[in-house]
Amino acid sequence: MGSKMSNAPVYFTVAQIQFNAVLNLENYIPLIQDTMRRAHFPDFKRQIQQALVQLNMGGEQVASPNLPPQSRYLFGDIEGKSVFVLESNALSFQTTAYDTFQVFSRTLLEGLATIHSVLKLDFTERAGLRYLDAVLPRDNETVADYLVTEVLGLSGKLAGKMLYSFSESVAMTLAGQLVSRVIVQDGNIGLPLELMSVEPKIEPKFTRFNGRHAIIDTDMFYQNREKFNLDTLASRLDTLHDEILKSFQATVTPHAFSVWA
Repeated sequence: MGSKMSNAPVYFTVAQIQFNAVLNLENYIPLIQDTMRRAHFPDFKRQIQQALVQLNMGGEQVASPNLPPQSRYLFGDIEGKSVFVLESNALSFQTTAYDTFQVFSRTLLEGLATIHSVLKLDFTERAGLRYLDAVLPRDNETVADYLVTEVLGLSGKLAGKMLYSFSESVAMTLAGQLVSRVIVQDGNIGLPLELMSVEPKIEPKFTRFNGRHAIIDTDMFYQNREKFNLDTLASRLDTLHDEILKSFQATVTPHAFSVWA
């Protein structure tokens, strides 16, 4: 996740920048779409979503009948592997064709610069970065060869089909809040439910695998209202990535690095 690996485990990456709300966003979409099209993101879609609210009990999200449906706008590449998602107060960029963080960050910031050139944004208030890495053991290997003991739970001790074993650690750092999750399960690689609405195409080398595997889900965000500045955001994303990399390195074994290098 730092320098490029020849057999990198990352299969999905998303970053989001939240900014001051633009309630008449619809009026600007034709101009934004034309610019995104010329930047090689020509696959335009408009989605209507019912707003969700977070319940206090159990953290479950449900649709609220008191909140009107919201529009969001997707600008995807030809291959269907990378897409910008624009909402009234946020822009996210997600890809299943991750190369390096430098390439990913530059693409996000170029898209954000396009949005800013049209909307003239005033401030940002949240920057987030999330990685999903697939641990797919080779023949005669297990996930225990790739992950440290602390995140394995009882996945190696219980008989039968493993529906899931879940580990989560949350830390507040000077750079923001870090959430590190590891899910061990049997079956095929997939995406968490909240990420499936855009439906990016996952690389076949990940989807072909069927068996016991693990997903390392690392999410880092910084929340503070700041005057809009692309250089500040670039630095903020660098810091978020550094913290995610530290968490990733603490989660996997030397053997994993030797396989993925």
